[in-house]
Amino acid sequence: MLTYLRIRGLALIDDVSLELGTGMTVLTGETGAGKSMIVDALGLLRGARGRSGLVRSGELRARVEAQFELTAATRLRTQDLLDNLGVEVDGPDGLVLARVVGRGGRGRCFVQSELATVGVLEHLGEHLIDICSQHEYHSLTHVARHIELLDAYANKPKQLDNYQKAYRSWQQAKQALDALHKQVAEGATRADYLRFQLEELERIAPQPGEYSELRARLSLMRDAHKWLAFARQAHDVLYESDDAITGRISTLLDEARRGSDDSPVLGELSEQLIAAQVACEEAAAAAVRFAGELEIDPAEFEFAQERLHDLEGLRRKHGVEPDDLAQRLEEMREELDTIEHADEHLEELKQREQDLREHCQQLAVKLRETRRAAGAKLATAIEAELGVLHMQNARLEVAINDLRELGPRGLDGVEFLFSANPGEPVAPLTKVASGGELSRVLLAIKGVLATGDHITTYVFDEVDAGVGGAVAEAIGRRLYHASVGRQVLCITHLPQIAAFATNHLHVTKHTEDGRTTTRVSQLTAKQRVEELARMLGGSRVTKSAREHATALLAEAKRFRGKRKAPRKSRTRPRA
Repeated sequence: MLTYLRIRGLALIDDVSLELGTGMTVLTGETGAGKSMIVDALGLLRGARGRSGLVRSGELRARVEAQFELTAATRLRTQDLLDNLGVEVDGPDGLVLARVVGRGGRGRCFVQSELATVGVLEHLGEHLIDICSQHEYHSLTHVARHIELLDAYANKPKQLDNYQKAYRSWQQAKQALDALHKQVAEGATRADYLRFQLEELERIAPQPGEYSELRARLSLMRDAHKWLAFARQAHDVLYESDDAITGRISTLLDEARRGSDDSPVLGELSEQLIAAQVACEEAAAAAVRFAGELEIDPAEFEFAQERLHDLEGLRRKHGVEPDDLAQRLEEMREELDTIEHADEHLEELKQREQDLREHCQQLAVKLRETRRAAGAKLATAIEAELGVLHMQNARLEVAINDLRELGPRGLDGVEFLFSANPGEPVAPLTKVASGGELSRVLLAIKGVLATGDHITTYVFDEVDAGVGGAVAEAIGRRLYHASVGRQVLCITHLPQIAAFATNHLHVTKHTEDGRTTTRVSQLTAKQRVEELARMLGGSRVTKSAREHATALLAEAKRFRGKRKAPRKSRTRPRA
């Protein structure tokens, strides 16, 4: 759901900020006030082309920022894309998208402040917001969505889920089989290569931790003469010489002990001298052991050098760290074993792949039966809704076509076929429906679908084209019905539609210091009466127009009262 929108430097808009909530929000205003700029701004967030003509005169760039609150379904569908971008969506702040268009037409896209491409913005946007105006932004123009809508109407999520799990298992088995076929094709050459590499690895037999130990040992051996001299000096100073530290401590300890009975301090000093003497003796013993380690056999030094050289060679050849060479050895043994027993594995995988494919086929056939049963009912239900929306002659068919191969949703290709006029044959909805017709078809679909749509924000711009009176009231009722549990933004010129809104935004055009600026304000209850009266009667608002407007609002309120009212939107002051 779109919770916040800010537009700066776009056409007539200087700086407008809106906070939006669930429910039905209408935007009204005189022609040319800038209502379509709101749709253009949202279109930029859906990946629309950033034209330099959109940038306000005198500005270097236009900027659109939006904040979306994600549902669990939307999070699931966008998670992979967000993970690839390396962005996280946590807490109440939701997902933030931004689009900047420069005067030269070039610009930048951002997701959670991370730089992104227009393509990424487009893929994210199609899961967040549906703009029912221009064809390229409308979800119904994506034929892939038609099967999703049919499945949502059929309302058999477990059946589809079972198929998709089986399909994923089949695809994994198929990929494993393809990889094994490739191994078999390259088997002889690859096996010879592996045997050669394994012979060297097994001869050297690298051990974890060995490389670092060898380097440390060699470093010590190279400076053996220096460290041997140090060890001898340490032992001499600490223990061996006539003036050794342990002997001097012993003398001091004898003196301290003589008076320790008379002084607690001397007793404590005696204990500390004993500890010092023990430490010095242990250090002298360690020096002796260290000197023993430095008595180096030339053959050992040569062996360590050769061993380190062998491990370095293996590290470069196999491109892994020395400690990982042992694991690489095991991996190559397993690969060689797979190649040598490929025929056995191949038969096993072939059988498994065939069994999984047959299982998928069975589930896909059941899915097709479900879809065919639901398709005719969905078409009838949509046509009934279209009749209420002043499209009594419209026909809609749900075409279910056989696919040659199993796909992620089965063996079916689904496409909506449509005809708006009597006597005209049905044709693909995406090719023959106008923007207004698409909007009303989508509105009809919202009226018959109970569940299954993950998009929570819809923008309707042409839904009232060519209608009025009772038909407009029916559209208003359907728009409000569609807004329950989600968010609907509607740009309209009809008061019969605007009356059903839970939130009413007014778009006006002002001239200050020779500059024209678009503003958007939240209307109060009294202001709504005046705006609807203007829409009813034109620039001259009469008493009867106000009475008519009041009646429209009262009737719409009674209709809305049957459902829980969503929270209201409000405008933010300009920054």
